[in-house]
Amino acid sequence: MPVLSLTEQYILDEQAAKKIISTSPITLRKSDEFNDLYLSDKERIAYASNILKSRKCKL
Repeated sequence: MPVLSLTEQYILDEQAAKKIISTSPITLRKSDEFNDLYLSDKERIAYASNILKSRKCKL
């Protein structure tokens, strides 16, 4: 399974892919910095939409 990063391409064999998938997830601590990890899907979509609208070129 090829995985492409910004500058390099890596090839994962089946054993490496299974090892990554079977690794337990990391629990992130809450911080005062805003992130969308704790937003609902609806809130996350609305937030992303606002970001995209603010980046559009205005002529």
